[in-house]
Amino acid sequence: MIVMTLFIADYRASRHGVIGLSEMWGRDFANIWTGGKLALNGRLALLYDLDRYRGFEHALYGTVGIHNYSYPPIALFLDMPFALLPYGPALMLWLGGTGLLFALAARPWLPEGCAPWLLLLTPAALMNIWAGHYGFLIGALFLAGWHWLPNRPGWAGVCFGLMALKPHVAVLVPVILLLRGDWRTIAAAALTVGSLVMASVVAFGSDLWAQYLTVTSGVQARMIDPGQEFYGLMATSLASALLRQHIPAAIAYGLQGMAFIGVALGVTSATIRGAPPAALALLAATGTFVLLPYAFNYDLTVVMLAALVVYGRPEASPMEKAIALIAFVTPQWGMMASAIGIPLTPIALISLFGVQWHGLVRPGRGAPAGAGAARSA
Repeated sequence: MIVMTLFIADYRASRHGVIGLSEMWGRDFANIWTGGKLALNGRLALLYDLDRYRGFEHALYGTVGIHNYSYPPIALFLDMPFALLPYGPALMLWLGGTGLLFALAARPWLPEGCAPWLLLLTPAALMNIWAGHYGFLIGALFLAGWHWLPNRPGWAGVCFGLMALKPHVAVLVPVILLLRGDWRTIAAAALTVGSLVMASVVAFGSDLWAQYLTVTSGVQARMIDPGQEFYGLMATSLASALLRQHIPAAIAYGLQGMAFIGVALGVTSATIRGAPPAALALLAATGTFVLLPYAFNYDLTVVMLAALVVYGRPEASPMEKAIALIAFVTPQWGMMASAIGIPLTPIALISLFGVQWHGLVRPGRGAPAGAGAARSA
């Protein structure tokens, strides 16, 4: 698999935990550990200052990469406990702990007897392990929220509120909740987010939020156009794929806008038609990465589950199974395709979303797609 090549290349280039003099093992986990260190040391003025932040990383790791802290101040509450540990054990705890949470949250969507830990070996999951990112944690919160929505709406809201750690990945959640009229869940989510924000203001001050909403949001927006940077191969959005191939920005963003509208209409129609939470969860998971202009393949952990569910449907046609299989492998093979000018990842995600939507709204639809859907309702 592609990710094994990345691991081997990192191993060959590493010296004392530093990869090629520019990265640490766990790559983006370095931001979690660095953010925690800054909070514990009372140096949060550096957090969203790119040059000073990278200088602090150089002092910590003996290397200067291209990192920036892209998370909201509430993430510091999560960062600090990990920063109390040495880097290596902290990374292992991060990957192991969030991986366990994801496997547990995914169990209701799986057939009886299927081992949930196998989901930690999907193409997106392995990319998340390589990148040291939030894919397992955000995926766990997403799945737990939808699982608890019918019977424990308050706990569902707490899970959705905690997704404010990476708020753009939760963009479709409030839309569906509003359309369904899940007011208790909405209230719990709003209370969770509001409490976290207020706690972060009390603990770290309000200036961090101003910097995050201005400086950091601008840095992340510029990453939509990756140029020829390696991270562009990992991007999932149609806009990023087209911009990488030098398509005019007006066309790239115009097509991204059309994808946005298509997902919005598809999710709205499925919700209004009464699709159950289990099915809406997987539809929203795929749709999120179709409409977002800024997202990466290590966050596709729940989309892997969606692709497996579509592939396993008894009524799925050979074409639908082929689309599900291509979407399943695209977190890694999509990188290779992008390198030779083929926007496989966004095309595969758009196609998978279409298949999922059609399975929910076509006449004569029976039980919601997914082997474990009845268990999660």
